Parts: sequence; C-alpha cells; structure tokens
Amino acid sequence: MANYDSVDLDFTWDGDYRVADDGDLMDTTDDYTRSFVNEITTVVKSDLLDWELDPTIGTNLSDFVGEANTRENGEAIEERVRISLVDAGIVAPEDLFVRVVPLSIHRIMISISVLTLATPNNRLSAGEPIVVTLVFDTTEGGIFVQPISKIREEQNL
Repeated sequence: MANYDSVDLDFTWDGDYRVADDGDLMDTTDDYTRSFVNEITTVVKSDLLDWELDPTIGTNLSDFVGEANTRENGEAIEERVRISLVDAGIVAPEDLFVRVVPLSIHRIMISISVLTLATPNNRLSAGEPIVVTLVFDTTEGGIFVQPISKIREEQNL
C-alpha cells in the first residue's frame, strides 16, 4: 500500500480548471487525493497520443465505441484500464482493483479502487481505498465518460 497524496491544479469532472472567487486557479491542497483522482480520470478518458508531452498516456476506450456490451468486452475494458494506469506509473499493480459492470445496452460502469495509506492530508480513514467511479457510453456518438454522481443527477436517481 503506497501513499498517493499530491497537490496539483484542480479541475472539474469534464476537464475545466476550477477558478476561485478571486480569479486564481484552485489547487487540491484541501484534499490531497483529489489530484490523484483527477489523474486517474484523465488517463481513463484519454487515448494514446492525446497528450503531446506524454503521448503514451491513455486507455483508448474509443476502441470500444460501437461494440456490443458483452462480458468479453467488459473484461477487455477492465484489463485495458488496469494496464494503462499501471504502465503510466500512476498506481502500483498490487494497490489497484478495477471492476466493470453493465448498466444498460450501451453503458458500463468502471469502478477503480486504489489501496492507499491514510494521512493527515488526504481525509481517508485507515484501510479506506480511493474509489473512482466512471460511466462509459459505447454509442456511435463517441466516448462519454463522467462520474456516476453526475449520471445520477442527470437521471434524477
């Protein structure tokens, strides 16, 4: 179990930087795990070559657009997420757990749990993992990845 605390600029679930009331860019000093969650989300949402400074970061979920929501594809997505996060050096393989669950004919939930050390800066209790839950939509319109909380809000769940 490692310490994944870090501080970085903060951004919203859809990639916009957060701006404080005084106009300054916000960072993640109030919760050191949020930077890590943002990094995981960025990698899962990205394709290889998306980032000029590091073209090797990305999960390439776009490969699954238009594909059937089958057990085999779910397992392939699960493995793709796991490999992309480990290969990018974001998380140690022994700390990472990925689960893919079908939500509908075109949507799957990707739950990423990371075992981490609780510190005074990360608001975690001893033994509490960092959990990132995203939804991937395989419709032809492209990739739609966002936190499950946003999906619930949109569907009034």
